[in-house]
Amino acid sequence: MKQLREATVEALQQVQQLVEASDEALYNQPSLHSESGIGRHVRHILDHFLALQLGLEQGNIDYNTRHRDSDIENNPSLALQLIEQLSAWILHPTSAIIERAVTVESEVSLKQQYSMQFDSSLSRELCYLINHTVHHVAYAKLVAKELSLPVSDSVGIAPSTASYLRQQGT
Repeated sequence: MKQLREATVEALQQVQQLVEASDEALYNQPSLHSESGIGRHVRHILDHFLALQLGLEQGNIDYNTRHRDSDIENNPSLALQLIEQLSAWILHPTSAIIERAVTVESEVSLKQQYSMQFDSSLSRELCYLINHTVHHVAYAKLVAKELSLPVSDSVGIAPSTASYLRQQGT
């Protein structure tokens, strides 16, 4: 579980790199090909972490109830503060963030409002958050590159792709 918590924080560090590469004026500037700027992707990612945190406290992780349109979307300083808080929470486990069974609620239909509940585990949800984060960081990286922001090539690369690239010596 310790390695999974550390890997989750590695994903958050990629979000942090994107935020730090942005200046306030460009943080939530949409690209030509997307309505979402870096800030919107960052807020969306962090909303999922907050849903996990709240859900562990309440006994049900509900990914439907997120903080859309929060100040994090437009304020990179707030985003960096939240990344730091979430990283500390993940790395220094309390009774809330130990391996256990959890219930997850999420909408599943695009045509109608329909939510389902699933049995899961904290490990599975952290793995989900890593993959979800990498996915959105990759999109936000495209926006950053379009805005000529300096972003490392390693940002937005999935863990298995990073392993493949290491094996290839690149």
